[in-house]
Amino acid sequence: MENCTEKHICITRAGQERHLCTELLALGGPVECTDLELSVVELSGVSAATFEAFPLFFSRQLLPNAQALSASSIKTWATAITQKLIEQLGESTTAWRLHIFDPATADTGERYARPRLIQQEVLAILKQKRRSLLKTLVDERGGEGTLVQVVTFSPTGGFISFADQKLCSTLSPTISPEVAGYVNIPDDRTPPSRAFKKLREAITVFGLSFKRGMHCVDLGACPGGWAHVLLEHECRVTAIDRTPLDPPLMRNRDLIFVQGDAFTWAPEKPVDWMVCDVITSPDRTVELLKRWLEEKLCRSFCVTVKFKGDPDFNALRELRELLAQGCSWFSMKQLTNNKNELTVVGRAAK
Repeated sequence: MENCTEKHICITRAGQERHLCTELLALGGPVECTDLELSVVELSGVSAATFEAFPLFFSRQLLPNAQALSASSIKTWATAITQKLIEQLGESTTAWRLHIFDPATADTGERYARPRLIQQEVLAILKQKRRSLLKTLVDERGGEGTLVQVVTFSPTGGFISFADQKLCSTLSPTISPEVAGYVNIPDDRTPPSRAFKKLREAITVFGLSFKRGMHCVDLGACPGGWAHVLLEHECRVTAIDRTPLDPPLMRNRDLIFVQGDAFTWAPEKPVDWMVCDVITSPDRTVELLKRWLEEKLCRSFCVTVKFKGDPDFNALRELRELLAQGCSWFSMKQLTNNKNELTVVGRAAK
């Protein structure tokens, strides 16, 4: 890997900074990883383009090519940010979004007072000094234009990052369109478990396509949170488990329940999707996915890899190698609604 002067900021779940550093150091070469503060990790020695082929498990949000900022008050923060905006965006007519946040937002989704006040002051200064930029400023939750991110992680320290739409698209979901990478999935009392949130979030984050009539296999389906989501998309679902699903799902004409072992069952012919949220060790999940890919049992998949305690980085290394060899496309991330687990998605190689 060639020496690179770029610096990036990764925002992770509080307490998982060392997991992210372990993951990043696996890139090898002159990579340096520094835990700056709770949820904030600085990475240097690697290009942002690297993350297209090496999507990150434990990074909630990436601020590529980050520049350090320092200020002592709301006013001076806003002034420093505005100066960077004018320098970088100038008289550009390209749309842009502004995310100013505290690292804790990655865990809670809350918009804290200090970043909100800084953002209000930035807009007030732009109104006085550069109204043209206000005309191209778009809604922060959209996916359009240049993403400008500012993270303030101490009274006087922080970083600013500019990522154009092409880079955001190329590095998705490592760069999330959501503020601090936090994805809010509304509560719903209809599904039989809260696991439904993970699949709904995966659909949003990875752009998964579940269409009417697709045949989906749900391994370890009970009580049926993921099957519920698949049926919402009008898919045909084959649910595999030793225990029947929630009664309303069992009565659904588009669901076939097979009482069996999720780790040994196989379809008679390839299916459109295999999904799996079964509780087991990472190495067993990797073996299950390996069998489905090698035997070409599915076209696409969405699987959670669960940990008991610290992540199993040996299993994760094997998983990356498997995906690189057996998929035409893959991605991975610890989603907002994941607990001590990761979500992995991909398309099987033809």
